[in-house]
Amino acid sequence: MSRTVLALDSTHDACSVAVVCDDGEVLAFELSEMERGQAEALMPMVKEAMDKAKCEFSDLSYIAVTVGPGSFTGVRVGLAAARGLALAARLPMAGVTVCEAAAFDFYKKFPNDDRLLGVVLETKRDDFYVQFYKDGAPLSEPYTAFPSELKEKTDAVFIGNGTLRLKEEIPEACIEEMPMPTALTAAFLSFDKVASETYPLPLYLREAEVTLCRK
Repeated sequence: MSRTVLALDSTHDACSVAVVCDDGEVLAFELSEMERGQAEALMPMVKEAMDKAKCEFSDLSYIAVTVGPGSFTGVRVGLAAARGLALAARLPMAGVTVCEAAAFDFYKKFPNDDRLLGVVLETKRDDFYVQFYKDGAPLSEPYTAFPSELKEKTDAVFIGNGTLRLKEEIPEACIEEMPMPTALTAAFLSFDKVASETYPLPLYLREAEVTLCRK
């Protein structure tokens, strides 16, 4: 039986929504670059995608969403929207990490690449969100690391939106420039996962930065 998924991503400086069938047909794809405003943009994009796909929520098999790591606000917005839609439509959910989505895109483009792959994501601080892969398999869970900790990975090729800053910190680092994964990647990757009635949890890796006002 064929499956159709609605996928959402708002974990970095963009919002994207995709409606995809498991036979590879893309029924709709919406992408908007933005540094902020995901909370206001995401649901209208969902409506636009569903309208373009000529799809009702009853036609969906489940909802997929990227769970991080990434912008704290973006991760929260995407998960809240996906949970709300899943609850209203009584659909299961599947969570996809940004690291595995980035690695998925890399190995789709370079299927025979046997180098150590480092996914490096921007934290907007001194460190990075990092996960390493080898031959398509993760070598660890995602974690945070400083540039000095990555300098020894001389045999690695790095991808992700943190590579520009990484290259400034480590000029000799091997960088493969690739676009950040979108909801389209999350949709295709989710077909290999088991959708669950249990909502996926956010992957923040650190608490949100909060400034307290003095009284």
